[in-house]
Amino acid sequence: MKPVLTYILLLFVLLAGCSSDLLTKKLATESLKDQPSVSVVNGYLDLKYAENEAAGFSLFRKVKSEIRKPLLVSMQLLGSIALCVFIYILRRNSFYTLLPYLVILSGALGNLIDRLQNGYVVDFIYFHVKGHFSWPIFNVADILIVIGVGLALIQVFFKGPAQLEQVS
Repeated sequence: MKPVLTYILLLFVLLAGCSSDLLTKKLATESLKDQPSVSVVNGYLDLKYAENEAAGFSLFRKVKSEIRKPLLVSMQLLGSIALCVFIYILRRNSFYTLLPYLVILSGALGNLIDRLQNGYVVDFIYFHVKGHFSWPIFNVADILIVIGVGLALIQVFFKGPAQLEQVS
């Protein structure tokens, strides 16, 4: 695939992922905030509005708010910049090599934008198993990050770290 086409497709992935996350958060805020949860698959999957002022799995929730917000924004911003640098280093690699990292970046930017705008991240997808198990409430950005990490791990395990070397 020609480099220009690769970059256009990767930019599309980034914008589509980030936009999808922000749009679903907006819809969740408009339709779920201050409302009871909505069952999608009875006993397993609900839509339930939550404002996550902490990080994933409620990390940093006990840190004072005036410290937590700048700390989390800084961490998210530094992580996103590091990912951009990594993508830049690999820029001459194939679309499929770069794809996982753009998917991760789209989710990371979606959550960063949400935190910068609101001071928290909107979560609304609640997976549980009839009271026996429940996963923390999450959002589309979280799904994108997990998918991207999964794709990156598949590349590393099946192709080896050599695939991540820069192609000249």
